Amino acid sequence: MGALVSAFAAAGAKADDLSGAVSAMGDVDPSAMLVRLVKRVTFGINASELASAASLGYAGYLDQQLNPDLIDDASCAARIAPLASLTRNFWEIYRQPAAQVVNELIEAAILRAVYSRRQLLERMVDFWTDHFNIDVNKDACAWFKIVDDREVVRANAMGKFADLLAASAMSPAMLYFLDNHQSIAGNPNLNYSRELMELHTIGVDGGYTEEDVGEVARCFTGWQFTPDTAGSLAGIFRFNAAQHDNSAKRVLGQHIPAGGGINDGLTVLRILADHPNTARFVSRKLCRRFLGEGVPESVVRAVAARFVAADGDIREVMRCILAPQHMALATPRFKRPFHLYVSAIRATGCQIASTGGMRAQLRIAGHLNFNWPNPDGYPDRVDFWSGLALPRWNFAAQMMNNAISGITPDAASFFAGLSTAEEMAARIDAAMFGHEMPAAERRRVRDYLAIDPSSPSVRAEALGLAAGSPAFQWY
Repeated sequence: MGALVSAFAAAGAKADDLSGAVSAMGDVDPSAMLVRLVKRVTFGINASELASAASLGYAGYLDQQLNPDLIDDASCAARIAPLASLTRNFWEIYRQPAAQVVNELIEAAILRAVYSRRQLLERMVDFWTDHFNIDVNKDACAWFKIVDDREVVRANAMGKFADLLAASAMSPAMLYFLDNHQSIAGNPNLNYSRELMELHTIGVDGGYTEEDVGEVARCFTGWQFTPDTAGSLAGIFRFNAAQHDNSAKRVLGQHIPAGGGINDGLTVLRILADHPNTARFVSRKLCRRFLGEGVPESVVRAVAARFVAADGDIREVMRCILAPQHMALATPRFKRPFHLYVSAIRATGCQIASTGGMRAQLRIAGHLNFNWPNPDGYPDRVDFWSGLALPRWNFAAQMMNNAISGITPDAASFFAGLSTAEEMAARIDAAMFGHEMPAAERRRVRDYLAIDPSSPSVRAEALGLAAGSPAFQWY
Protein backbone atom coordinates (compact mmCIF):
# COMPACT_ATOMS: atom_id res chain seq x y z
CA MET A 1 0.00 0.00 0.00
CA GLY A 2 2.90 2.34 0.63
CA ALA A 3 3.93 1.78 -2.98
CA LEU A 4 0.50 2.86 -4.14
CA VAL A 5 0.70 6.10 -2.16
CA SER A 6 4.16 6.72 -3.61
CA ALA A 7 2.76 6.16 -7.07
CA PHE A 8 0.06 8.76 -6.40
CA ALA A 9 2.74 11.27 -5.40
CA ALA A 10 4.88 10.40 -8.42
CA ALA A 11 1.93 11.02 -10.72
CA GLY A 12 1.53 14.44 -9.11
CA ALA A 13 5.16 15.24 -9.84
CA LYS A 14 4.59 14.28 -13.48
CA ALA A 15 1.61 16.64 -13.53
CA ASP A 16 3.89 19.52 -12.56
CA ASP A 17 6.29 18.56 -15.33
CA LEU A 18 3.42 18.52 -17.82
CA SER A 19 2.28 22.05 -16.96
CA GLY A 20 5.75 23.38 -17.70
CA ALA A 21 5.87 21.59 -21.02
CA VAL A 22 2.58 22.83 -22.38
CA SER A 23 2.93 26.39 -21.11
CA ALA A 24 5.38 27.05 -23.91
CA MET A 25 2.87 26.01 -26.59
CA GLY A 26 1.66 28.53 -29.09
CA ASP A 27 -1.61 27.86 -30.92
CA VAL A 28 -3.51 24.94 -29.43
CA ASP A 29 -5.21 22.31 -31.55
CA PRO A 30 -8.60 21.79 -29.86
CA SER A 31 -8.87 18.21 -31.12
CA ALA A 32 -5.70 17.35 -29.21
CA MET A 33 -7.39 18.58 -26.02
CA LEU A 34 -10.69 16.75 -26.52
CA VAL A 35 -10.05 13.78 -24.21
CA ARG A 36 -8.76 16.13 -21.53
CA LEU A 37 -11.89 18.27 -21.89
CA VAL A 38 -14.15 15.23 -21.47
CA LYS A 39 -12.25 14.21 -18.35
CA ARG A 40 -12.67 17.68 -16.85
CA VAL A 41 -16.35 18.25 -17.54
CA THR A 42 -17.54 14.76 -16.54
CA PHE A 43 -17.41 12.51 -13.52
CA GLY A 44 -15.45 10.04 -15.62
CA ILE A 45 -15.01 9.04 -19.21
CA ASN A 46 -16.42 5.96 -20.86
CA ALA A 47 -16.67 4.74 -24.43
CA SER A 48 -20.04 6.36 -25.16
CA GLU A 49 -19.05 9.77 -23.73
CA LEU A 50 -15.83 9.80 -25.74
CA ALA A 51 -17.71 8.82 -28.89
CA SER A 52 -20.24 11.61 -28.37
CA ALA A 53 -17.46 14.15 -27.85
CA ALA A 54 -15.61 12.93 -30.94
CA SER A 55 -18.75 13.33 -33.07
CA LEU A 56 -19.36 16.88 -31.84
CA GLY A 57 -15.77 18.10 -31.71
CA TYR A 58 -14.27 20.27 -28.98
CA ALA A 59 -16.42 23.36 -29.50
CA GLY A 60 -19.61 21.39 -30.11
CA TYR A 61 -19.19 19.17 -27.07
CA LEU A 62 -18.31 22.10 -24.82
CA ASP A 63 -21.31 24.08 -26.07
CA GLN A 64 -23.58 21.09 -25.47
CA GLN A 65 -22.41 20.67 -21.88
CA LEU A 66 -22.72 24.41 -21.22
CA ASN A 67 -26.40 24.22 -22.19
CA PRO A 68 -27.72 21.34 -20.08
CA ASP A 69 -31.39 22.23 -20.56
CA LEU A 70 -31.02 21.29 -24.22
CA ILE A 71 -29.73 17.80 -23.40
CA ASP A 72 -32.31 15.03 -23.26
CA ASP A 73 -31.82 13.47 -19.83
CA ALA A 74 -35.05 11.49 -19.63
CA SER A 75 -33.28 8.23 -18.82
CA CYS A 76 -31.61 9.67 -15.73
CA ALA A 77 -34.83 11.43 -14.73
CA ALA A 78 -36.60 8.08 -14.78
CA ARG A 79 -34.00 6.62 -12.43
CA ILE A 80 -34.51 9.31 -9.80
CA ALA A 81 -38.29 9.60 -10.24
CA PRO A 82 -39.03 7.15 -7.37
CA LEU A 83 -37.20 9.47 -4.95
CA ALA A 84 -40.31 11.39 -3.94
CA SER A 85 -38.56 13.81 -1.58
CA LEU A 86 -36.83 15.52 -4.48
CA THR A 87 -39.96 17.28 -5.70
CA ARG A 88 -41.79 17.96 -2.43
CA ASN A 89 -41.96 21.17 -0.43
CA PHE A 90 -40.50 21.49 3.04
CA TRP A 91 -43.76 20.76 4.87
CA GLU A 92 -44.26 17.50 2.96
CA ILE A 93 -40.61 16.53 3.43
CA TYR A 94 -40.62 17.42 7.12
CA ARG A 95 -43.24 14.74 7.75
CA GLN A 96 -40.85 12.04 6.53
CA PRO A 97 -38.08 10.45 8.62
CA ALA A 98 -34.86 12.46 8.38
CA ALA A 99 -32.81 9.39 7.43
CA GLN A 100 -35.09 8.65 4.48
CA VAL A 101 -34.90 12.21 3.21
CA VAL A 102 -31.11 12.38 3.49
CA ASN A 103 -30.66 8.98 1.84
CA GLU A 104 -32.83 10.05 -1.10
CA LEU A 105 -30.84 13.27 -1.46
CA ILE A 106 -27.54 11.38 -1.52
CA GLU A 107 -28.92 8.65 -3.78
CA ALA A 108 -30.02 11.28 -6.30
CA ALA A 109 -26.55 12.87 -6.29
CA ILE A 110 -24.94 9.48 -6.97
CA LEU A 111 -27.37 8.45 -9.70
CA ARG A 112 -27.11 11.80 -11.45
CA ALA A 113 -23.31 11.75 -11.34
CA VAL A 114 -23.24 8.26 -12.84
CA TYR A 115 -26.06 8.39 -15.36
CA SER A 116 -26.87 11.99 -16.26
CA ARG A 117 -25.91 13.15 -19.73
CA ARG A 118 -25.67 16.65 -18.26
CA GLN A 119 -22.28 15.92 -16.82
CA LEU A 120 -20.92 19.46 -16.56
CA LEU A 121 -24.07 20.51 -14.72
CA GLU A 122 -23.48 17.73 -12.19
CA ARG A 123 -19.88 18.80 -11.72
CA MET A 124 -20.99 22.40 -11.20
CA VAL A 125 -23.60 21.30 -8.67
CA ASP A 126 -20.86 19.40 -6.86
CA PHE A 127 -18.66 22.50 -6.86
CA TRP A 128 -21.35 24.88 -5.58
CA THR A 129 -22.49 22.34 -2.99
CA ASP A 130 -19.00 22.62 -1.49
CA HIS A 131 -18.83 26.38 -1.97
CA PHE A 132 -22.12 26.92 -0.12
CA ASN A 133 -21.69 23.92 2.15
CA ILE A 134 -24.53 22.78 4.42
CA ASP A 135 -24.18 19.75 6.69
CA VAL A 136 -27.34 17.63 6.77
CA ASN A 137 -26.41 16.39 10.25
CA LYS A 138 -27.35 19.72 11.83
CA ASP A 139 -30.92 19.08 12.97
CA ALA A 140 -33.45 20.60 10.54
CA CYS A 141 -30.86 20.77 7.74
CA ALA A 142 -31.75 17.13 7.07
CA TRP A 143 -35.07 18.39 5.64
CA PHE A 144 -34.04 21.85 4.50
CA LYS A 145 -31.11 20.77 2.32
CA ILE A 146 -33.16 18.80 -0.18
CA VAL A 147 -35.06 21.98 -1.08
CA ASP A 148 -31.82 23.98 -1.10
CA ASP A 149 -30.27 21.48 -3.50
CA ARG A 150 -33.20 21.82 -5.89
CA GLU A 151 -34.08 25.50 -5.67
CA VAL A 152 -30.73 27.10 -4.87
CA VAL A 153 -27.82 25.04 -6.17
CA ARG A 154 -29.32 23.19 -9.13
CA ALA A 155 -31.53 26.05 -10.24
CA ASN A 156 -28.60 28.49 -10.37
CA ALA A 157 -25.53 26.32 -10.99
CA MET A 158 -25.10 27.63 -14.54
CA GLY A 159 -26.77 31.02 -14.14
CA LYS A 160 -25.61 34.33 -12.67
CA PHE A 161 -23.44 34.21 -9.55
CA ALA A 162 -25.40 37.10 -8.03
CA ASP A 163 -28.63 35.10 -8.33
CA LEU A 164 -27.01 32.03 -6.79
CA LEU A 165 -25.62 34.13 -3.93
CA ALA A 166 -29.00 35.73 -3.22
CA ALA A 167 -30.81 32.38 -3.38
CA SER A 168 -28.32 30.96 -0.89
CA ALA A 169 -28.73 33.93 1.46
CA MET A 170 -32.51 33.41 1.49
CA SER A 171 -32.32 29.63 1.73
CA PRO A 172 -33.81 28.32 4.99
CA ALA A 173 -31.10 25.65 4.91
CA MET A 174 -28.34 28.27 4.95
CA LEU A 175 -30.19 30.49 7.42
CA TYR A 176 -30.46 27.52 9.77
CA PHE A 177 -26.98 26.06 9.22
CA LEU A 178 -25.21 29.37 9.94
CA ASP A 179 -27.72 30.50 12.59
CA ASN A 180 -28.84 33.63 10.78
CA HIS A 181 -32.49 32.80 11.48
CA GLN A 182 -31.70 33.81 15.09
CA SER A 183 -30.09 37.13 14.14
CA ILE A 184 -32.18 40.06 15.38
CA ALA A 185 -31.80 43.77 16.01
CA GLY A 186 -29.69 44.36 19.08
CA ASN A 187 -28.29 40.83 18.98
CA PRO A 188 -26.96 40.10 15.48
CA ASN A 189 -25.40 36.70 14.84
CA LEU A 190 -22.01 36.95 13.09
CA ASN A 191 -21.76 33.41 11.69
CA TYR A 192 -23.39 34.00 8.32
CA SER A 193 -21.91 37.46 7.77
CA ARG A 194 -18.39 36.12 8.32
CA GLU A 195 -18.79 33.08 6.05
CA LEU A 196 -20.59 35.15 3.43
CA MET A 197 -17.43 37.20 2.94
CA GLU A 198 -14.74 34.65 3.83
CA LEU A 199 -16.11 31.61 1.96
CA HIS A 200 -18.84 32.70 -0.43
CA THR A 201 -17.51 35.90 -1.99
CA ILE A 202 -14.36 38.01 -1.47
CA GLY A 203 -12.27 35.46 0.49
CA VAL A 204 -10.43 35.64 3.79
CA ASP A 205 -7.89 38.05 2.26
CA GLY A 206 -10.54 40.06 0.45
CA GLY A 207 -10.13 43.22 2.49
CA TYR A 208 -12.98 43.09 4.98
CA THR A 209 -12.58 43.96 8.65
CA GLU A 210 -14.18 42.81 11.88
CA GLU A 211 -16.24 45.97 11.74
CA ASP A 212 -17.53 44.87 8.32
CA VAL A 213 -18.51 41.50 9.78
CA GLY A 214 -20.61 43.23 12.41
CA GLU A 215 -22.18 45.67 9.95
CA VAL A 216 -23.07 42.92 7.49
CA ALA A 217 -24.65 40.93 10.33
CA ARG A 218 -26.83 43.93 11.16
CA CYS A 219 -27.92 44.12 7.52
CA PHE A 220 -29.21 40.55 7.67
CA THR A 221 -31.12 40.79 10.94
CA GLY A 222 -34.72 39.64 10.53
CA TRP A 223 -33.92 37.23 7.69
CA GLN A 224 -35.83 34.15 8.82
CA PHE A 225 -38.15 31.40 7.63
CA THR A 226 -41.66 30.40 8.55
CA PRO A 227 -41.80 27.84 11.40
CA ASP A 228 -42.97 24.25 11.11
CA THR A 229 -46.21 25.32 12.79
CA ALA A 230 -47.15 27.19 9.61
CA GLY A 231 -48.42 24.04 7.93
CA SER A 232 -48.00 24.01 4.17
CA LEU A 233 -46.26 27.41 4.35
CA ALA A 234 -43.54 26.07 6.68
CA GLY A 235 -39.89 26.42 5.76
CA ILE A 236 -40.29 29.40 3.42
CA PHE A 237 -38.07 32.49 3.59
CA ARG A 238 -39.60 35.52 5.27
CA PHE A 239 -38.30 38.93 6.26
CA ASN A 240 -39.31 39.93 9.78
CA ALA A 241 -39.22 43.74 9.70
CA ALA A 242 -39.91 43.96 13.42
CA GLN A 243 -36.61 42.20 14.19
CA HIS A 244 -34.47 44.06 11.65
CA ASP A 245 -31.92 46.70 12.59
CA ASN A 246 -33.08 49.64 10.48
CA SER A 247 -30.37 52.13 11.43
CA ALA A 248 -27.66 53.24 9.00
CA LYS A 249 -24.70 50.94 8.28
CA ARG A 250 -21.37 51.02 6.47
CA VAL A 251 -20.07 47.95 4.60
CA LEU A 252 -16.73 47.81 2.80
CA GLY A 253 -16.64 51.58 2.72
CA GLN A 254 -20.14 51.96 1.27
CA HIS A 255 -22.86 53.80 3.18
CA ILE A 256 -26.20 52.03 3.61
CA PRO A 257 -28.82 54.55 4.75
CA ALA A 258 -31.32 53.96 7.53
CA GLY A 259 -34.75 52.54 6.85
CA GLY A 260 -33.71 50.09 4.15
CA GLY A 261 -35.43 47.04 5.57
CA ILE A 262 -34.78 43.90 3.53
CA ASN A 263 -32.88 45.99 0.98
CA ASP A 264 -30.00 46.29 3.46
CA GLY A 265 -29.16 42.63 2.94
CA LEU A 266 -29.86 42.76 -0.79
CA THR A 267 -27.51 45.75 -1.08
CA VAL A 268 -24.75 43.84 0.69
CA LEU A 269 -25.24 40.88 -1.66
CA ARG A 270 -24.93 43.17 -4.68
CA ILE A 271 -21.82 44.88 -3.25
CA LEU A 272 -20.19 41.50 -2.72
CA ALA A 273 -21.29 39.98 -6.03
CA ASP A 274 -19.82 42.98 -7.89
CA HIS A 275 -16.62 43.15 -5.86
CA PRO A 276 -13.46 42.42 -7.92
CA ASN A 277 -12.13 40.23 -5.12
CA THR A 278 -15.19 38.01 -5.50
CA ALA A 279 -14.38 37.56 -9.17
CA ARG A 280 -10.81 36.60 -8.28
CA PHE A 281 -11.73 34.34 -5.37
CA VAL A 282 -14.44 32.39 -7.16
CA SER A 283 -12.46 32.22 -10.42
CA ARG A 284 -9.44 30.82 -8.60
CA LYS A 285 -11.56 28.11 -6.97
CA LEU A 286 -13.17 27.18 -10.28
CA CYS A 287 -9.79 27.08 -12.04
CA ARG A 288 -8.45 24.87 -9.29
CA ARG A 289 -11.35 22.43 -9.62
CA PHE A 290 -11.34 22.21 -13.42
CA LEU A 291 -7.76 23.00 -14.45
CA GLY A 292 -5.58 21.97 -11.53
CA GLU A 293 -3.94 23.09 -8.33
CA GLY A 294 -1.00 24.63 -10.19
CA VAL A 295 -2.94 26.69 -12.73
CA PRO A 296 -0.93 29.77 -13.82
CA GLU A 297 -1.96 33.07 -12.25
CA SER A 298 -2.34 34.53 -15.73
CA VAL A 299 -5.21 32.09 -16.36
CA VAL A 300 -6.90 33.06 -13.09
CA ARG A 301 -6.65 36.73 -14.07
CA ALA A 302 -8.16 36.02 -17.49
CA VAL A 303 -11.05 34.08 -15.94
CA ALA A 304 -11.65 36.78 -13.32
CA ALA A 305 -11.75 39.40 -16.06
CA ARG A 306 -14.35 37.33 -17.87
CA PHE A 307 -16.31 36.99 -14.63
CA VAL A 308 -16.47 40.80 -14.34
CA ALA A 309 -17.21 41.43 -18.02
CA ALA A 310 -20.01 38.84 -18.04
CA ASP A 311 -21.54 40.15 -14.79
CA GLY A 312 -20.88 36.85 -13.07
CA ASP A 313 -22.49 34.69 -15.77
CA ILE A 314 -21.29 31.26 -14.66
CA ARG A 315 -21.77 29.72 -18.08
CA GLU A 316 -19.49 32.31 -19.67
CA VAL A 317 -16.92 31.94 -16.88
CA MET A 318 -16.84 28.19 -17.51
CA ARG A 319 -16.53 28.72 -21.25
CA CYS A 320 -13.42 30.78 -20.53
CA ILE A 321 -11.95 28.22 -18.12
CA LEU A 322 -12.54 25.34 -20.53
CA ALA A 323 -11.20 27.13 -23.62
CA PRO A 324 -8.56 25.08 -25.47
CA GLN A 325 -5.70 27.44 -24.62
CA HIS A 326 -6.47 27.09 -20.92
CA MET A 327 -7.14 23.36 -21.14
CA ALA A 328 -3.65 22.99 -22.61
CA LEU A 329 -2.26 24.35 -19.33
CA ALA A 330 -4.31 22.02 -17.14
CA THR A 331 -2.49 19.65 -14.82
CA PRO A 332 -3.83 16.24 -13.71
CA ARG A 333 -6.21 16.42 -10.79
CA PHE A 334 -6.43 13.82 -8.03
CA LYS A 335 -9.93 12.40 -7.83
CA ARG A 336 -11.71 12.87 -4.56
CA PRO A 337 -13.41 9.63 -3.40
CA PHE A 338 -16.86 10.49 -4.78
CA HIS A 339 -15.36 11.37 -8.15
CA LEU A 340 -13.20 8.25 -8.15
CA TYR A 341 -16.00 5.85 -7.28
CA VAL A 342 -18.41 7.36 -9.79
CA SER A 343 -15.76 7.34 -12.51
CA ALA A 344 -15.05 3.66 -11.84
CA ILE A 345 -18.73 2.80 -12.22
CA ARG A 346 -19.06 4.88 -15.39
CA ALA A 347 -15.90 3.52 -16.99
CA THR A 348 -16.54 -0.17 -16.30
CA GLY A 349 -20.26 -0.16 -17.07
CA CYS A 350 -21.36 -1.37 -13.65
CA GLN A 351 -25.05 -0.90 -12.88
CA ILE A 352 -26.58 0.55 -9.73
CA ALA A 353 -29.75 -1.02 -8.35
CA SER A 354 -29.50 0.78 -5.01
CA THR A 355 -26.97 3.11 -3.45
CA GLY A 356 -26.75 1.73 0.08
CA GLY A 357 -23.42 0.04 -0.56
CA MET A 358 -22.04 3.09 -2.34
CA ARG A 359 -23.07 5.36 0.51
CA ALA A 360 -21.32 3.05 2.98
CA GLN A 361 -18.15 3.13 0.89
CA LEU A 362 -18.22 6.93 0.67
CA ARG A 363 -18.63 7.18 4.43
CA ILE A 364 -15.58 4.94 4.93
CA ALA A 365 -13.59 7.15 2.55
CA GLY A 366 -14.69 10.32 4.37
CA HIS A 367 -16.56 11.79 1.40
CA LEU A 368 -20.26 11.05 1.88
CA ASN A 369 -22.24 13.79 0.15
CA PHE A 370 -23.63 16.63 2.28
CA ASN A 371 -21.83 15.37 5.40
CA TRP A 372 -18.94 17.83 5.80
CA PRO A 373 -19.45 19.54 9.17
CA ASN A 374 -17.71 22.86 8.48
CA PRO A 375 -18.94 25.73 6.28
CA ASP A 376 -15.95 25.48 3.92
CA GLY A 377 -17.00 22.28 2.11
CA TYR A 378 -15.00 19.14 1.43
CA PRO A 379 -11.32 19.94 0.76
CA ASP A 380 -10.18 20.17 -2.84
CA ARG A 381 -6.49 19.42 -2.30
CA VAL A 382 -4.44 16.38 -3.21
CA ASP A 383 -2.60 16.46 0.12
CA PHE A 384 -5.88 15.95 1.99
CA TRP A 385 -7.02 12.90 0.02
CA SER A 386 -3.84 11.16 -1.17
CA GLY A 387 -3.17 9.44 2.16
CA LEU A 388 -6.46 7.52 2.04
CA ALA A 389 -5.29 4.91 -0.43
CA LEU A 390 -6.75 1.74 1.11
CA PRO A 391 -10.46 2.60 0.72
CA ARG A 392 -9.84 3.65 -2.88
CA TRP A 393 -8.13 0.40 -3.80
CA ASN A 394 -10.69 -1.67 -1.91
CA PHE A 395 -13.61 -0.03 -3.69
CA ALA A 396 -12.32 -0.97 -7.14
CA ALA A 397 -11.55 -4.56 -6.14
CA GLN A 398 -14.80 -5.11 -4.26
CA MET A 399 -16.93 -3.50 -6.95
CA MET A 400 -15.66 -5.82 -9.66
CA ASN A 401 -15.96 -8.83 -7.34
CA ASN A 402 -19.66 -8.06 -6.86
CA ALA A 403 -19.03 -7.36 -3.18
CA ILE A 404 -20.66 -3.91 -2.90
CA SER A 405 -24.38 -4.08 -2.25
CA GLY A 406 -26.45 -2.54 -5.03
CA ILE A 407 -23.64 -2.39 -7.62
CA THR A 408 -23.50 -5.10 -10.26
CA PRO A 409 -20.39 -5.49 -12.45
CA ASP A 410 -20.69 -6.52 -16.08
CA ALA A 411 -17.26 -7.48 -17.36
CA ALA A 412 -18.85 -9.67 -20.04
CA SER A 413 -20.42 -6.65 -21.76
CA PHE A 414 -17.28 -4.56 -21.32
CA PHE A 415 -15.15 -7.17 -23.11
CA ALA A 416 -17.82 -8.33 -25.58
CA GLY A 417 -16.31 -9.68 -28.81
CA LEU A 418 -12.75 -9.85 -27.46
CA SER A 419 -10.71 -12.97 -26.82
CA THR A 420 -7.07 -12.04 -26.24
CA ALA A 421 -5.40 -10.31 -23.33
CA GLU A 422 -3.92 -7.71 -25.68
CA GLU A 423 -7.33 -6.82 -27.10
CA MET A 424 -8.82 -6.52 -23.63
CA ALA A 425 -6.00 -4.33 -22.38
CA ALA A 426 -6.50 -2.11 -25.42
CA ARG A 427 -10.20 -1.73 -24.64
CA ILE A 428 -9.42 -0.83 -21.02
CA ASP A 429 -6.94 1.75 -22.25
CA ALA A 430 -9.49 3.25 -24.64
CA ALA A 431 -12.63 3.21 -22.48
CA MET A 432 -11.17 3.92 -19.04
CA PHE A 433 -8.15 6.07 -19.92
CA GLY A 434 -8.90 7.64 -23.30
CA HIS A 435 -5.83 5.92 -24.77
CA GLU A 436 -3.65 7.57 -22.12
CA MET A 437 -2.98 4.59 -19.85
CA PRO A 438 0.71 4.45 -18.86
CA ALA A 439 2.51 1.65 -20.69
CA ALA A 440 3.69 -0.06 -17.51
CA GLU A 441 0.18 -0.17 -16.05
CA ARG A 442 -1.27 -1.42 -19.32
CA ARG A 443 1.30 -4.24 -19.40
CA ARG A 444 0.45 -5.14 -15.81
CA VAL A 445 -3.25 -5.46 -16.64
CA ARG A 446 -2.52 -7.32 -19.87
CA ASP A 447 -0.28 -9.79 -18.08
CA TYR A 448 -2.98 -10.41 -15.49
CA LEU A 449 -5.52 -11.07 -18.22
CA ALA A 450 -3.06 -13.43 -19.91
CA ILE A 451 -3.44 -15.83 -16.96
CA ASP A 452 -6.76 -16.91 -18.50
CA PRO A 453 -8.41 -14.43 -20.89
CA SER A 454 -11.60 -16.49 -21.03
CA SER A 455 -12.13 -16.55 -17.26
CA PRO A 456 -15.00 -14.28 -16.10
CA SER A 457 -13.29 -13.77 -12.74
CA VAL A 458 -9.95 -12.83 -14.32
CA ARG A 459 -11.71 -10.37 -16.60
CA ALA A 460 -13.58 -8.77 -13.70
CA GLU A 461 -10.46 -8.62 -11.54
CA ALA A 462 -8.51 -7.01 -14.38
CA LEU A 463 -11.07 -4.22 -14.50
CA GLY A 464 -10.73 -3.83 -10.74
CA LEU A 465 -6.96 -3.71 -11.12
CA ALA A 466 -7.27 -0.96 -13.75
CA ALA A 467 -9.74 1.06 -11.62
CA GLY A 468 -7.40 0.77 -8.63
CA SER A 469 -4.27 1.68 -10.58
CA PRO A 470 -2.32 4.86 -9.81
CA ALA A 471 -3.18 6.48 -13.16
CA PHE A 472 -6.93 6.01 -12.66
CA GLN A 473 -6.75 8.06 -9.47
CA TRP A 474 -6.18 11.16 -11.62
CA TYR A 475 -8.12 12.94 -14.33
